[in-house]
Amino acid sequence: MELNKQTKTALWKMVHQSPGIDATQIGEAVGDSQKTILNYGNPNMDYFPSLKKFEAMMLFTGNVEVLRSWAHLMGHALVPVGGAGEKHRELSIFEAMMQQNITTGQANAKVYEAYEDGVVTPQEYEEIHNIFNQIIDLAKAADQAALKQMQRYTAAVEIEKA
Repeated sequence: MELNKQTKTALWKMVHQSPGIDATQIGEAVGDSQKTILNYGNPNMDYFPSLKKFEAMMLFTGNVEVLRSWAHLMGHALVPVGGAGEKHRELSIFEAMMQQNITTGQANAKVYEAYEDGVVTPQEYEEIHNIFNQIIDLAKAADQAALKQMQRYTAAVEIEKA
């Protein structure tokens, strides 16, 4: 089994275009030689790092090109959240809001389709009703994620005051 061309190109970018980091430094960080790292990044070779080494390379370089290429192959977008670790809740808020926007678009399309003939049938109403309930659930999820983030902030402020 082979990696696709986009993944090979992204791996090349990780090895050769990570700002301020060269193949020697990557090799030292993951326990491989510079030559091995260059082979990993050579799109003409079928020589790839293990998943463990790939993860170490990605974390060391901070280069997410391979993840971005995989996300695109699967019809997704890789979105930075402005931080890591503790800030992972921001992604939850963002994801819930984006999903709500997508679902709102689906509701708009369904309502437009239902009103095309000037009549809303019971089946059309049921579909519209289900979509609106999804929107409500997603809005609640975004609100809960924001609430948790606020609680984390206020707890930290209270600790500083003490």
